[in-house]
Amino acid sequence: MTLDYTGSTGMQLTFTRRELLKSGVAAGAIALAPAGSGGRASAQPGKTGPIDELLDHDTIDLAEMIKSKQISRIELLDVVINRIETSNPTLNFMTTRAYDRARERAQMISEDAPFAGVPFLMKDMVDVGGMHRTDGSKLLEKNVPESNVLYVDAIEEAGLNIIGMTNVPELASYIMTDNALYGPTLNPWNLEYSAYTSSGGAAAAVAAGVLTMVHGTDGAGSNRLPPSATGIFGMKPSRGRKLSGEADGGHDLAKTNQAISRTVRENAALFDLTEDKSGGAYKPVGFVEGPSDRRLKIGYVANPRTMVPVEPEVLAAQKSTANLLEDLGHNVIEVEFPVDEQQMQENYFAFFAGKVGGLKALVEQVSGKPVLESGLLTRLLASNVEYSVNNYTPADIEAGIAYLQSLSEVFANVFSEIDVMLAPISPVVCPKLDEASYDDLWSDEVANFMMGRLRFTAPINPAGIPAMSVPLNWGATSGMPIGSHFIAGAGNERTLFELAYELEEARPWRNRWAPYSLKFMEQFASLPDQEPVSTPVILGEDNIPEGFTPPDLL
Repeated sequence: MTLDYTGSTGMQLTFTRRELLKSGVAAGAIALAPAGSGGRASAQPGKTGPIDELLDHDTIDLAEMIKSKQISRIELLDVVINRIETSNPTLNFMTTRAYDRARERAQMISEDAPFAGVPFLMKDMVDVGGMHRTDGSKLLEKNVPESNVLYVDAIEEAGLNIIGMTNVPELASYIMTDNALYGPTLNPWNLEYSAYTSSGGAAAAVAAGVLTMVHGTDGAGSNRLPPSATGIFGMKPSRGRKLSGEADGGHDLAKTNQAISRTVRENAALFDLTEDKSGGAYKPVGFVEGPSDRRLKIGYVANPRTMVPVEPEVLAAQKSTANLLEDLGHNVIEVEFPVDEQQMQENYFAFFAGKVGGLKALVEQVSGKPVLESGLLTRLLASNVEYSVNNYTPADIEAGIAYLQSLSEVFANVFSEIDVMLAPISPVVCPKLDEASYDDLWSDEVANFMMGRLRFTAPINPAGIPAMSVPLNWGATSGMPIGSHFIAGAGNERTLFELAYELEEARPWRNRWAPYSLKFMEQFASLPDQEPVSTPVILGEDNIPEGFTPPDLL
């Protein structure tokens, strides 16, 4: 039987069942390392080129292939497992594998569901019932939430089949995805670089070609900084726009949930299926299907003022994007970024202190040792906890929160004059893995290093407004991706998605593949696996107090 399908690339795809089997798509053709073993899959030794014939097809393509019987949910699951076990030993983007759970759920997902059983990865910072949630910390090594949060319920109702969790910094408190529990995630564009902040594992998985869309969270830029560093698309929604990702059913001042993806349309589809349709915070956006004819007034931060010097490649990328917008007929004017950097840093760390200060009593109660000697937190976070407890009063923390909340009005005034702002994602292209360490002690130098790189992303979160990273440029010298940061007024995600579609058409990126991606299998054959991180079991489930909420930050 021959099956035809026209994919999003516009190409006519013709597969026979025999060809699918031969290419390693079917379950029987794939030999996998045991789940959690860390071993490399051996399905196609010596293979060059792409790992399988489905690599170029996004989540919507794959759902249509399931619905049209070109591939079964189990066959596609095995394809993705093969991709994970081939690339993860080098890139280290995974924490928890949930292959058996995914096989069971594959039998129950309706083909009428929008995504029809396409595999999906969640970031290891959200409650999925029965699945380990570690937040990259030894403190939560054995933490297993009993039930899904509402956002995860919506993910599963949409027909996505959760197959595992992606790597994060410890409690999202560090500028790079690296931790003492699982180790660093490497950037598929250059293995000397990090994948940036806490959605780094998620972004690396997409950039490597494991999936074209995964879950991410954004507390200070993590659905924007990692996509920028890995050449993919990331969206941060308005606060209160999505169904709650918190166990108490509420919404954090800073943290939001949404997707990181290779295409705009799959991101927009998931946005529709996970937004709060009640109209409580905003009128629902629904599925944004394509670009708009509307021409926008776009404020361009051409001369950003920063503690950390803006790298020339970042400035060049910004100028290139501004020129593209003008070529497309948008009205581009120069503006200043409206947040004072020093004020932001002082108040953000007061807010940060309110988040992490409570960890001291918990860690010392659980371990019976001072927080720095407990072994349950890295030196960086443990020393920050000590600093926070000793240097910030409740009044300081309240004042910090009040300042962050005031940013909503600051940006409302900005967006009364313009439709969208174009600012850098970060003053730097991306930190290398050896630029900082979770073994450092907290200091003013570390604080400046962190906040200098969050200069343009962190204020957007407490302001409660949407923003996105669009992969429009690559550094001429570094060869690294550099995302363009677009920000809009509260509730105005539709404008951002429409602009993203237009930019995707004007300067396509989906076929730009990282050197260490599954598009080039020969790369993985020549690379050693990362050394496994020792993770002795320290905590049991009973050590986590009932109602404890991890103080995730970035």
